[in-house]
Amino acid sequence: MAARILVVDDEMEMGNFFKYFLEGKNHDVTVAGNGKQAREALKDYFHVVMLDLKLPDDDGITLLREIKRKYPTCEVLIMTGYSTVKSAVEAIQLGAYDYLEKPFDDLDALEAIIERALNRALARKGTCADEDNLLHRKRMLEKVGFVAGKSEQIQRLLTISEKLANKSITIMVRGETGTGKEVLARYIHAVSSRSEQPFLAINCGAFTETLLDSELFGHERGAFTGATSQHKGIFEMAHRGTLFLDEIGEAALTIQVKLLRVLETGEIFRVGGEKPIRVDTRVIAATNAPLEKLVAEKRFREDLFYRLDVVTLSLPSLKERREDISLLAEHFLAHHYGTERRPRLSAEVLEALNRYNWPGNIRELANVMAQVAAICDAPAVLLEHLPSKITAQPGVKIPEDAGAAVPNQEPVFALTPVKSGLEAIAVSLDSLVSNIDVKEGFDLPLFLDDLKEITNESVRKVIENALQQSGERYPQAAEWLRTTPRVLRYLYKEKK
Repeated sequence: MAARILVVDDEMEMGNFFKYFLEGKNHDVTVAGNGKQAREALKDYFHVVMLDLKLPDDDGITLLREIKRKYPTCEVLIMTGYSTVKSAVEAIQLGAYDYLEKPFDDLDALEAIIERALNRALARKGTCADEDNLLHRKRMLEKVGFVAGKSEQIQRLLTISEKLANKSITIMVRGETGTGKEVLARYIHAVSSRSEQPFLAINCGAFTETLLDSELFGHERGAFTGATSQHKGIFEMAHRGTLFLDEIGEAALTIQVKLLRVLETGEIFRVGGEKPIRVDTRVIAATNAPLEKLVAEKRFREDLFYRLDVVTLSLPSLKERREDISLLAEHFLAHHYGTERRPRLSAEVLEALNRYNWPGNIRELANVMAQVAAICDAPAVLLEHLPSKITAQPGVKIPEDAGAAVPNQEPVFALTPVKSGLEAIAVSLDSLVSNIDVKEGFDLPLFLDDLKEITNESVRKVIENALQQSGERYPQAAEWLRTTPRVLRYLYKEKK
């Protein structure tokens, strides 16, 4: 079916190209060279508008707002150069269907995206297409374990993520601790053309500078003491896939220099190596730290900041999407009980959960539900099953006849399934330290030493268990523990 298409671009060659290209597909094409001509043309309806963001007499974003306000079913494709990608992402947030980067080297891909926009516009309501998209989104979310919820902020974020997934750009994910930055990165990878290739993640704050250098870029045999063999870095292992750099603000300045080089050139040097190695690795970086402040303090390179900050996706905190709290809570409960025997959340509990500000976000909510699962065997979750930090809020009152057998104090070590044990311990530890009267005196250094000793012993036991079951084979043990043999040896030696 023929469609009416408006091309808005001040470059005459570009307008002529699209007129020839699209009329060859039997579409009715109008070309406008500036904003004034576009507004004149837009007195009539167009199925698709191809809009350049930079116009000599107007702002493309302003024109986009006008088009979507006047013709909500018209699909707008933004045309942009690399330097205005951030504005293109803003345009998607305002309702643009997608954006196209100039120059248009791949005509097949160009035709495909125009056809998708046309199909959506010609369907008017787009019921079938929307249902198919939502079904595909649901499958992908389940695949990566992303509990999205139904809030407008998250749904819009997912839409933008899907549009960006196949673009060859670096993405910065920002958000408070516990909002799900890595899970969003996994989702972007899952819906991209790189989905069949590796997705690897590394926390830049979890390694020493020397070890992080080796883990990211690899090393040659003999590069340093203990380098008995050649080692591929995570950039090489994620070739043609996606690399998630968590807590990027924690990387040392020397590491930042090397990260900047690989982002600019696509080349790495192994530690002790002399030959550059080409890598095609999509980088998604994440931080909950204010990088702008770190740049001002000379703790983060300004050139790397601008290289990473091409497109920023911001995950909302849980208190900004309260409509999702009950859905998320029920999901986490089902994880522990199963859907059939899951207790219902009482009205009082739902009200208390919605009153709480959730400084730890989704991770904290998951921890709270883990604790509830450890102590609740009733058909309904009641206020007395919740931790005191939630029930102690103004306006939340536990009934006087609440069962005394279920205290409102978290056990120091709740008996939970292995997968949720750490979550329950974290909740219990939070309760323990919140009850400390610091005015009476508290030996913080001793407390830190005790925590470190407990952690080291736990890590040592986990590694010993893996080594025992693998027949002392570090590669197999490392695979089970989702790390590398080198890191495993380092941790085992350090924790002894």
